[in-house]
Amino acid sequence: MTVPSMALPELVDRSSAAGLGGIGLWSSSWETLGVDEAARLVRTAGLRVSSVCRAGMFPARDDAAREAGRSDNHLLVEAARVLDAEALVVVCGAAVGTDLTRARREVAEGLAGLADHARAHGVRLAVEPMHPMMIADRSVVTSLREAVDLVETLDHPAVGLALDAYHVWWDAYWREELARAPHRLLAVQVSDWVTPVVHQLRSRGMPGEGVVDLDGFLQTVTGSGFDGVVEVEVLSDAWDARPADVAFAAALAGVDALGALAGARAEDG
Repeated sequence: MTVPSMALPELVDRSSAAGLGGIGLWSSSWETLGVDEAARLVRTAGLRVSSVCRAGMFPARDDAAREAGRSDNHLLVEAARVLDAEALVVVCGAAVGTDLTRARREVAEGLAGLADHARAHGVRLAVEPMHPMMIADRSVVTSLREAVDLVETLDHPAVGLALDAYHVWWDAYWREELARAPHRLLAVQVSDWVTPVVHQLRSRGMPGEGVVDLDGFLQTVTGSGFDGVVEVEVLSDAWDARPADVAFAAALAGVDALGALAGARAEDG
């Protein structure tokens, strides 16, 4: 979704040519080609599918909506299996109405119900805490503490965490919370926080464009034992308005800059 206007075959080719280790896919990525062809393209290019986004959205207005959501989530699990994705990201869902307690209970129940289906298909679910400004329309799980509590309470082998720098960088205690469950970390994403925030979902910056200490974020994450592919996920109306190849190059430049910082720090001892 960093370059949503770039067709998947071109994105796969460019990612492979750039030496990237993998690619994160949203379900819209394979709508035209189908999931089987998408999986073939990625495998042929020698890439990994670092994650599929997104399952979840558990709170529902009624039983019919709940069953529809359950069916969609099962289809996403099966797609993640075909793609051999390292994780299926779970965006938990917002409250339906004003009852946050009920919504959080429905999230826990929905996650528990999906976990066994995921395990049966060899898929791991990665619960993603989101920035508090998204509580009304995307997720009632708005801190890493809540996400760790949810995952550790469920204690299911198919359920872990997704950590997006954009959503947790502001939290003074996210490092301590990650230390509670480093073995649960399945997916890691980076983007930057730029101002003004003109859209709560689609105002992100490329790595190095804003105020997030992404170098420190990645040091903490890798120090916790995470050794998977780190994704660049920049949802941005501003970047979407530019040519896709320009956005792709900017994402690569941001990754290269982070890599240079990491290399310099390592050389310094």
